[in-house]
Amino acid sequence: MLTNYYTIGYVAVTLQATLQGLRIKEVFTQTADEMVFTFGPSQPSLVFSCRADLNIAYLHDHLARARTNSTDVLPATHGQTIIAILQHPVDRVITILLSSQHRIALQFFGQQANALLLGSDSIIIDAFKKSKQLIGRLYEDRTGEVVYDLNNLPSALHSAGTTPIGQAIRTLYPPLGSTLTKELLHRSGIAFNADASTLSRNSLDTIRVQLRDLLTELGTPRPRVYLNDNGAPSFFSIVPLTHLGNARVTEFDEIHPAIRFFTSKKRAGCDTDKRVTAIRSTLQREQQKLRRTLHAMTEDAREAAHADEYERSGQTLMAHLNDVHKGDRTFAGGGVFITLHPDLTPVQNAQRYFNKAKRSRTAALETLTRIAAARTRLTVISQLLDNLDSVVSREDLHKFSSDHVQALESFRLTPKAVQRAQLPFRTFIVDGGFEVWAGKSSESNDLLTMKHSKPNDLWFHARGSGGSHVVLKLDTGKGEPGRKAREQAAAIAAYYSKMKSSSLVPVAMTKRKHVRKPRGAPPGTVRLERETVLFVVPALPQSKS
Repeated sequence: MLTNYYTIGYVAVTLQATLQGLRIKEVFTQTADEMVFTFGPSQPSLVFSCRADLNIAYLHDHLARARTNSTDVLPATHGQTIIAILQHPVDRVITILLSSQHRIALQFFGQQANALLLGSDSIIIDAFKKSKQLIGRLYEDRTGEVVYDLNNLPSALHSAGTTPIGQAIRTLYPPLGSTLTKELLHRSGIAFNADASTLSRNSLDTIRVQLRDLLTELGTPRPRVYLNDNGAPSFFSIVPLTHLGNARVTEFDEIHPAIRFFTSKKRAGCDTDKRVTAIRSTLQREQQKLRRTLHAMTEDAREAAHADEYERSGQTLMAHLNDVHKGDRTFAGGGVFITLHPDLTPVQNAQRYFNKAKRSRTAALETLTRIAAARTRLTVISQLLDNLDSVVSREDLHKFSSDHVQALESFRLTPKAVQRAQLPFRTFIVDGGFEVWAGKSSESNDLLTMKHSKPNDLWFHARGSGGSHVVLKLDTGKGEPGRKAREQAAAIAAYYSKMKSSSLVPVAMTKRKHVRKPRGAPPGTVRLERETVLFVVPALPQSKS
């Protein structure tokens, strides 16, 4: 009922009592589809929202203009004094009369809502929305008046024939709107879709009596907000809505605090819905990507299973060295057909197959590890999506985010993770929940070491080799990083170095405060005052942030 004719009328009366005689200081917008009128210190501001779901005007006592991202609108009204504020006789429009003989029409038309500045000749001078299309056009007011002929109501409804009674009432009395029409019929004990012609005279008389009482209540409004089970606002009304049953309700003595309460709750719910939708979309995209990756890795694992075959070929060649000669292209023996490299000796060909078997087994092990990590990640996504289904309020979202902070971090679904993603570094999570950052280039190495590291952070670099600067950030986990966390960080430094293909790499570890950059040295060049050397296998941790 925010845009109901009677709600708007109540708002207009209170605005007239509060704003008449005040001088408009400025009109600006700093939120999409919302404009604000200010009237100087100690005076409330008038907010007019053109959002389809929150199309309303209300007073706000403490609304400050932002220093940035705000724009003046309807500048011709600045400095004008409000002469009167009136409700349109038959339309959902509030008219603000100004000292310049201009008037502002606040239209409560849902998706077509707008604020128009009109001249004395009803020509549109300016508009909050679609000003280029509207300026210069003639504004045409609807004419007429709202009349309730209660004596003839039963006859008028009976003559509606097979038209549903709810539709017939709305046609006769458009200002009631759908919510008040439902309330009227509920109080009368009549179904909204009942055929008007089938109702008894007593039923029609009941509608007449209930309508009279409802109009009386609308003359002495008391704002209230109905809440659903999750605390989200479902209805706004200025009279009791008995058709909502035992719904939770919060009542107010004045309409503007009621509207502020409703809009703040509604906006919070909309923001929650948007956030939940964004999280769900990201998780579903990652889920699809992981499933494709898992399928491809499973195929790779099948290919890597040829290690035994390569091993058998090497052993066969070693057992038949006298039967194989340099220059041969094939050998068939021991039930095995083997392709040979003609430029290699029999022993070299055998060694080539042993090396292929070793590489195949290593690849198989790495692939199986990656498959296990992918499956674990898919399980986490499934759990997050299941838990996300129960998030319906801001409180639910806060609890969901708190309960799953580390998992959401790993999918870059927290503000902190988004901020990290914008930095020119690779980021990882190692044992203990500690973050590890790795430079991507000489320039980002400098940036990481000199600008984005604290003195006691642990710093790593492959010893005697070019590669990434790697920093284990101490303030991102609990307590001190253990041996496993330090070795994982060192393995990252080895992986992003020119020694990546080595089986064991020496990695220098020290505190960031012991790293110095010589004056005039090229990007990425540093000098260590002290260090500890770790020997690690180049590898990345399973959890990447």
